[in-house]
Amino acid sequence: MTNIASSTHEERTAAAQREAHLHQVQIAKIEQANESVRLLRLVIPPPKQFLPGQWLDVHLPGVRQAGGFTITSTPKDAQPTTDTPGYLELAIQKSSNNPPAAWLWRPEEEISGSYVYVRVGGSFVWPPPSLDPASIKSISLVAGGSPREPERTISLIYGTRAPQSRNLSDILFLDRMRDRTLMGNHISPFVKLYLTQCSEEEMVDMRNRYSRPIEEVINIHSTFARRIDRGALYSAVDSRDEEWRKQAVVYICGPPKMTDEFEKIYLDMGMEKERVLTEKWW
Repeated sequence: MTNIASSTHEERTAAAQREAHLHQVQIAKIEQANESVRLLRLVIPPPKQFLPGQWLDVHLPGVRQAGGFTITSTPKDAQPTTDTPGYLELAIQKSSNNPPAAWLWRPEEEISGSYVYVRVGGSFVWPPPSLDPASIKSISLVAGGSPREPERTISLIYGTRAPQSRNLSDILFLDRMRDRTLMGNHISPFVKLYLTQCSEEEMVDMRNRYSRPIEEVINIHSTFARRIDRGALYSAVDSRDEEWRKQAVVYICGPPKMTDEFEKIYLDMGMEKERVLTEKWW
């Protein structure tokens, strides 16, 4: 039996939905997001369609196993314009133990312009495959991305390690949420930010030194120097209102132990399983 923790992306996702064929793409841009994550822009041949939340199988020269990386750009970005070609963006965590990630962390001059092969897969998507989007009035995201849909309340619970730089701008995608209209419809999410490996005093100092007041653009309701707790999960979905739960959907992504624990909390709350979507990071 394969050990799940040490298995490859393809082994873990063998039963997942994915495209039948691979597509050749080119690494067109490499950007350093923070000390441990780099962003890769892959130029793709049109047309290319995917759903928010899907990932790519990435096949690299000389690497036997395919990598699996979540697409961090929007479906709109995949459509070419008169000025720019369509592209897919990936966030690659630095890891010497993950051969595909290690290849994509080689010196920029060695891999920029390289051609690789990809295909889209995954069902951790918006809208949920088995639900009518019209039936959803509340979306809760736990350590996840952000679907783009009007006329719904959005809750984002974002938990991560405090950056070593003690600069909030080094938290992956926090500046992106701050600097663009997140929903495309002037709808701001209700955000709770949880940072580990820092003290309350350090958290206050980081907020005070942030380059621009967060609340000017997105509603970061609270920041906490601790892990995401049960109370935060309850606040995202009104646990006392059965009718509200029937109109809510929750997306949870993160390490397996955390994902399983949080999923159980929502199911014990009385939410239907089809309304609690999970994806595990390995």
